Amino acid sequence: MGKGISMISVVIPAYNSSETIKDCVESVLNQTRADLIDEIIVVSDGSSDDTVSIVEELEKSDKRIKLFSKENGGVSTARNAGIKAAKSEWVALLDSDDVWLPKKIEEQWKQIQLHPEIRFIGCNRNKEDVHIGTKVNDSLYKLNLKQLLIKMWPHTSTAVINHRVFEKVGLFNENMRYAEDGELWNRIAIQYPLYYIPVSYEIAGGNKLQFGESGLSANLKGMYEGNVYNIKELKADKAISTGYYAFLRIFFYLKYIRRILITKHMKRKQSK
Repeated sequence: MGKGISMISVVIPAYNSSETIKDCVESVLNQTRADLIDEIIVVSDGSSDDTVSIVEELEKSDKRIKLFSKENGGVSTARNAGIKAAKSEWVALLDSDDVWLPKKIEEQWKQIQLHPEIRFIGCNRNKEDVHIGTKVNDSLYKLNLKQLLIKMWPHTSTAVINHRVFEKVGLFNENMRYAEDGELWNRIAIQYPLYYIPVSYEIAGGNKLQFGESGLSANLKGMYEGNVYNIKELKADKAISTGYYAFLRIFFYLKYIRRILITKHMKRKQSK
């Protein structure tokens, strides 16, 4: 990663994303502060559909769009490949089935300029009204590690992260399939507060529910086990106390059971 370029590299991992990748990339190009976008890196993770050809066509329309292709290895490997290729001071993450609303980058950049201590900033998504953590002002909140463990936030596709953060804490854990973003957020939160704007500037997965509907998030057991793995690592590293770890084990299990019940209720309603 390069240094000293005060602009943004957008990293988009894509696997068989032919139905969504065009809208995803265009949501970046349509930002009100698209001038801040230095490059849009799309990493095809072994796609076998038309993802590559669609991005190749998009490349012709804007020289900032850059396609990288690799063998399938999972979303973390694709994100990491994009982050390693990024040349800008800031990296913005965006999944291929998500889109940004036009003012996302503009509003986040305003806060970065107003608060130079920021190294990570996200925002809300899907019209969710999330106001957790410590209020900095009416336009900004921040989370420490303990607060983050109660609710993993912000959503990955809202995050804009200074490249020095990756140099200090590392990249996504490529051995994890579930809760890999939470694992990285935890490592970041040990070193830096996680800031976010409590306004929705992203549409995730076509407004699908946070869990239990489709994609990897549908595997509630995998999410639960991933979260438990994360806090075991934190306890082993003495980032959280044994008492807080015990509280979180109970908390995560109750959340897991609650999500199972909610998912079953939704499926019953859909079947009627």
